[in-house]
Amino acid sequence: MIDPRIADVEAVARWMDYAFELPGGFRYGLAGIIGLIPGIGDILDALFSAYIIVRAVQVGVPRIAIARMILNVGIEAAAGAFPFLGAIFDTVFKANRRNYRLLRAHVSGDRRQRTRDWVFVLIAAIVVAASVALPVIVIVEIVKHI
Repeated sequence: MIDPRIADVEAVARWMDYAFELPGGFRYGLAGIIGLIPGIGDILDALFSAYIIVRAVQVGVPRIAIARMILNVGIEAAAGAFPFLGAIFDTVFKANRRNYRLLRAHVSGDRRQRTRDWVFVLIAAIVVAASVALPVIVIVEIVKHI
């Protein structure tokens, strides 16, 4: 049963990420199709994703879960920047569905979810820090040897 407070979010997630089914059971939504439109497709997809995050804030989801939702959208947007392959990633990653599930878990009172949120955000922070620090370290080492 869908909680009436978040029924609109479920509808957005469904239409964007899993409304249609291919033979074999693979589900996809409008996000993958919209993502094929150069430039504006990723912006439209991010706006729909932002709606889910705004609803999560209105419902009172903890900040750490909001951070995780923003990271999900950021991952999808970053991958979506690549023509065609980004649309495929959008179709497979399904950030809206992930965010709806996070929202639903928090609305239902699942306390274990908070630990998962912290772990996800921590790992994402480590990956971002490493992706910034490693190139700098490599460049510094190259300059030392010149």
